[in-house]
Order: sequence, then structure tokens, then C-alpha cells
Amino acid sequence: MLTAIKDRASGWIAWALVFLISIPFALWGINSYFEGASKIVVASVNGVDVDEAVYQQALSEQRRSLVQMMGRNVDAEFFASSPFKLEVLDSLIDTQLQAEYLADRGYRITNEQLSERIGAFPAFQSEGLFDPARYEMLLQNAGLSAEGFERQQRQQGAVDQLRIGLRATSLVVSAMTDRAIALLMQERVAQFTILELEPFSEAAQINEDAVLEEYEKHKDRYIQPPQMQVDYLALSVDALAAQAVVTAEAEQAFYDDNTSRFTQPGSRTASHILINVTGDAEEAEVAKALERAQGLVNQGRDGGDFASLAREYSDDPGSAGRGGDLGIIRPGTMAPEFEAVVFELNPGEISNPVRTDYGWHVIMLTDLRKSVVSPFAEVRSEIRSLLAREWAEGQFMVMAEDFQNMVFEQPGSLDATADFLGLPIQRSGWFSRNTGEGVASHAAVRDAAFSEEVRVDRLNSEMIEIDSDLLIAVHFADFRDQRQMDLEDVSQEIADDLLAQAALAGQEETADRMMDQLRAGSPWASVLEGAGLPVYDLPQDAEDISDPDDQRVAQAVYAAPVPLAGQSVYGGTRLDAGRYAVYRLAEVVSGNPDEISPEEREQIRSLISARVGEELYAGASRALRSAASVEVFEENL
Repeated sequence: MLTAIKDRASGWIAWALVFLISIPFALWGINSYFEGASKIVVASVNGVDVDEAVYQQALSEQRRSLVQMMGRNVDAEFFASSPFKLEVLDSLIDTQLQAEYLADRGYRITNEQLSERIGAFPAFQSEGLFDPARYEMLLQNAGLSAEGFERQQRQQGAVDQLRIGLRATSLVVSAMTDRAIALLMQERVAQFTILELEPFSEAAQINEDAVLEEYEKHKDRYIQPPQMQVDYLALSVDALAAQAVVTAEAEQAFYDDNTSRFTQPGSRTASHILINVTGDAEEAEVAKALERAQGLVNQGRDGGDFASLAREYSDDPGSAGRGGDLGIIRPGTMAPEFEAVVFELNPGEISNPVRTDYGWHVIMLTDLRKSVVSPFAEVRSEIRSLLAREWAEGQFMVMAEDFQNMVFEQPGSLDATADFLGLPIQRSGWFSRNTGEGVASHAAVRDAAFSEEVRVDRLNSEMIEIDSDLLIAVHFADFRDQRQMDLEDVSQEIADDLLAQAALAGQEETADRMMDQLRAGSPWASVLEGAGLPVYDLPQDAEDISDPDDQRVAQAVYAAPVPLAGQSVYGGTRLDAGRYAVYRLAEVVSGNPDEISPEEREQIRSLISARVGEELYAGASRALRSAASVEVFEENL
């Protein structure tokens, strides 16, 4: 909800534009990144300083682009990590080196090429054509100037010239294509079994001496970090919705005005028989197929079993095995010609042959269900929740601004804000900077609590936007310093960890023992039977491997060496924290280059060419970096 307050400055279109340009910008950037001076330098590239302001700008843009791509799946703590910061700095360094290389060698794009490039962005188009007004509006909303954006696009265009040129120089010989086909079309014949952790957990044992030994040996692991408690206010749509008063009259009015929302649409279930004929087939072939289809219509109408006819004669492999059953047919799910006939049939009626791009269809309607409107009593609770939520969202929008202003304007306490908005002041549990429960499970809350403003100065935090319908503000309540935890405090934790380690060790020792038996010549079936373990076949065709367990086993199987003739290769891999797989690779069948079409072969050759070109491109970037004089000042990041 809160994001709606800021729509004018940061609408989704503006964010989409930022995302659109952020990836090439982060990779290659523009020369202005390296202009100007600052008192704090984070790196030096061939004598050119990268100042902190430039670095912070790039850091912000990369953070924003990742949030746009992954939403709230990105852990906020990742943005504060050294690997993330160094990755952004590395991209800036590569930017400078790339810019120097391109300028020295005269890579550039013309004004016409620039116009064509910008005009091709879908975000700048209206009804398929470049819209100058939209272009200027979106740049302005994203906080960009036309000159800066066009300069960046010239830079990226020059980079694309280099990439295309390197790709064009890549040489792909027939042997490379044949080898790729052999690998891409390879099939591996394998089986596997899974050892569950539960039996090993039940058998695992430890004693008190082991717990004491672990505690004494690793006391440094059992340090309780500094912890805090905070008082906090939470403004949430959910809490407001729980306070909403929804009248019976409002519920009835909503139901009357939105009957379609509570209507279960009717459906038709159909079966068909397909006589395949292509759209460009000769008239004689079409007529012959029609004659076959009409014969099946006659058999069905004369009492023949439609499902049996479909199994025997239908050219649709997906439905033939089910007796032609297509399931529920809803508008928009089938070809128009097909649907038009389905929605005219009565249950049990068989149509005349119907022509689509796939061929001739013989259709039988097997079931007809009419639309059903849910009674008011059945959906009343849902309506009440919808209306309460709607009211709460409106209240939230009104209260959010007061919430933000008051915690800032009266920073010494949350009392005034709580009284004005009618919100309860709540007390959190103890939490550290890195972990917490309840309200402290949010990293943003922990960061605010441990800030100098809150922890030392005892002021309110700024408003923290947890998500679009939850706002938090915190105030200092209590603090305790780091301390050594007593054995009594951690004995159960240590015991649980030791038991888990013992169970995992037992599981992997059993797997290793099984593999030793198999490699020594014991039959696969007898080893598994003796251990009471099931056997699973790994799909031979990689395209059929969709089950998560199959995928994890396949990663290990396809990385295993090719077995010698008449022998098998055995190995193991952990599927997850509780399961371990042991596999048997019996045979590897390479793909045959002679069995694919010229078109498929050309596609593979093109993929190899593109890959070789990208490797050349990456190699050129690495060469620039290795030849450059680069100094990084990590303490300033």
C-alpha cells in the first residue's frame, strides 16, 4: 500500500526502465562514473581514481536491479556483504578498462545506429512505434537525462560491436559439432537407491562426557552476542482489517453487485478422435482423411464404443490412450473451429468431422455442467474479509503519513504516535544483530535497533517499511553485552548437534560400505535387498528428468566417468540434509550425429560459435584486467 504514496516518483514503468538499463550499465557503465574527485578513493585503475561517491552510486543501482529481478527473495543482508561490494567494484574497474580499450580502437556507433537501438526498446514504444514523449517521460521518471542515457547506449553499442566481432571470428569445425551432438544427445543407463536419515537418527547415541568435551573444546562457539530488546509500533493492514466493522447491508450489496465473482462457470467435457492431415496437404490427401473421419462418425453413431475407436484410430498420442478424453473444455482453450462445435453439442452427441490445422476431428460431448452461483450464505465470510481488507487499506494509506511524520518529529518516545493512531506499544524478545524472532526476524528491524540513533542516542528509529502493508518503528528498551554462555544454557543444543552429526556419519558410512561391496563385485540387487532399500530407475533421456530427486542424482551420474565395457560405475551423492543416494551407472550411449536433421545440426553449430565468441570476449576482458595497474582499497568499501 505504501508504494502507492510514491507512485508519481517511482511507478512500475520507471522501475522497469531502470531494470532495463541496469544490467549493461552495471557491466560496462559510462565514463562519467570515473569523472570528478572525492576525498575517499575505493580503487585506482591505471592511475584513475574511483571515488566513493561513484562506487556508492553503482552499489545503489546494482542493489535496485537485483530487487527488481528477484523481488523480496533477495536477503537484505546480502547487500551489506563483502562479496557483493567487491563484485560491484570489479564491474566498475572492468568498465573503465573496457572504455579505454574501445576508445583507443575506435569502436563507436553512428547517430542512425543509436536511434535504431533506442527505438527498439519496447518500453519506449506506443502501438509498436517509438514514442518521443514516452521516451522523455520514462527517462525523467527514472531520474535520467537523455544525454546520459544516450551516452550509455553508445558505450553499450560499442561493446556489442566488439562482442559480435569476436563471435564472427570463432571457428567451429565439424568435429566440434559432432562431439557436441554426442554429448548433448547422450543417454545414461542408471539406477539409484535412497538412504533416509531417520533410522540412523534413531540409532545415534551420545553421552554427557561428549557434550562436556565439545563445550570445553569449543567454548568460543558458545558466546552469546550483544542483545537488545525494543519497544515498537506496528501499523499493518491485517491488524486494521481485524478492527473493521462490516454491516450486513454492505455484505449483501457487495454480493448483489458482484454476482459474477461468485459464479462457477459452466463446463463441457469432450473426447475426440484426430485424423492427422497437415494444413498444406494436397486435396486428395485431405479428402482421404475426411473419408476416414466420416467412417468413424458413422461407427460411433451406430453404437460403436467411442473410447475404443479413439484408442485404435486417433492420431493424437496425448489423448488416444485415454480413449480420446480431453477433459474440461473452456472457452479459449482449443482451436476456434473445434470449440464452436463443442459448444453446440448435447451430451453423448457425436459431431460431423471438424477441420483444424491439426487435421480432422470427430468430437463427442461427454458431460455438460451449467453455471452455478454460490449462495450468499456460503460466501458471506469471504465478502466480509474482502470489505474489511478494503477498508483497512484505505485507513492504512491515511495513517501511514502520520505514522512516518510523528515518529520523526517526536523522536524521544513512541507514546505520542501510539496515542494519536490508537496503536499498542509492544515489547520484542531479546535478539542479536544477526538473529531474532517475531518482529526482530526482519533484518531491517535489527539494523535499525542496533543503529547509533536507537541504541546509543535512545531515539525513535525512522519508519521501517517491512513490506507494502506493514510499517514498523522501534525505540530502545534494554541492552545486554556479549557473554560466555553456561554449559546448562547450551547442553541441549550441543547434544542435538552431536546426535545429528552421528546420524549423518552413520548414514554416509553405510553408503560408503555399500559402494565398497558393489565395487568389489557384489551384485547390485543383492546389496540393496540385503539392506532393505528400494531401487529407482533414472530416466535415460535427459529431457524426461523432471523429478527433483532424479535431477540431483542425474547431476552426479552425468559427472561420473564412463564405465568400461561389461562393468558399472558406482557412486553416491547427498540429495538434501536428510537423504543420501547411492547410484549405479551401467552404460553410456553417445548421441549419433547422423540421426539429427541439418537444421538441428546448424542450431548446435551456432550455439558452439556463440559460446566460443563469448569465451573470446571474456578472455579479452580478463586480459585487460591482468595487464592493468589496479589497486583496491577494501577498507573504504
